Amino acid sequence: MSRHSKNNTANPVFTYAERKMVKDFGTQNSRVGSDSQRPFDFCYLCISRVIEPLTCEKGHLFCRECIIQNMVKQKQENEKLIAAYNQKKQQQEQKQQQQDEAQQKEKEQNFEKLDYQNDVIERRQFKSKVEEKLQGYINLEAEQKKKVLEKMQLKGKEMLTMSKKDLTCKNFWVPESQPEQQEEKLEQPKNICRCPANRDHEIKLKKLYPTKLNDNNGETKEVFCYACNKTLKYQKIGMSKHCGHVMCMSCLSSICLPDKKCMVCNKEFEKKDIIQLQEAHSGFASHNQVEVKIFNPVMLI
Repeated sequence: MSRHSKNNTANPVFTYAERKMVKDFGTQNSRVGSDSQRPFDFCYLCISRVIEPLTCEKGHLFCRECIIQNMVKQKQENEKLIAAYNQKKQQQEQKQQQQDEAQQKEKEQNFEKLDYQNDVIERRQFKSKVEEKLQGYINLEAEQKKKVLEKMQLKGKEMLTMSKKDLTCKNFWVPESQPEQQEEKLEQPKNICRCPANRDHEIKLKKLYPTKLNDNNGETKEVFCYACNKTLKYQKIGMSKHCGHVMCMSCLSSICLPDKKCMVCNKEFEKKDIIQLQEAHSGFASHNQVEVKIFNPVMLI
């Protein structure tokens, strides 16, 4: 047996080692660990434990410093976009004004040219046709003759302009007959800040509510409900806009909502004042769906 046939590429059957080499092909499953999931009390921007937490109306939790820096950055970007929009709009207005002036000037020149050549057109180009047709209208009244002459003059002017258009359309290499590129329609950018966790809604500084987390004065790394003292992770969590005490939704709806008062500070609130906070989960898998899949092209064997 020759040396060539002993190479691992010459065997018609895949060995265990060769299958290990192509293990990345096909559908791969992996379980997402806790390290890949955002804990409940972590900021959406810095992905670390919140400091002076603020919550938007959709329940996204941020550090005070992080969200203010993000809003300042968004404001600066919006100012740049608005300045670029105003500059481009001004350029388009100037261009449109120049085009309007050029069209107006061309219309005036064409009008003067047609007015100047009116007699020449009637005598040379349309004299024979006018004379032939006038023979049939000798017995008509003066008003009818005048209408016929006016129609013939208009027809002559249209023939002049149409012949020029046809000439430019046929000669496609002439610059005037080249198709113009349509400019994109400008949309004025909005000077608003959007939530960095979910770009679907707007945020304002006055609509970011201070949030109070029960972490036993920093003794533990977990957050507890103010009512039942359970660890807050994946369950439904809520708070009132007025006080910011964070509880699980079951305690909030069963204990605080009937009295319409917070059990910690006794501040009154309505049902519409409750904000449901986003529970702990990762950016690509829900807390109850911790398996991720990826598909790579399958290798033919």
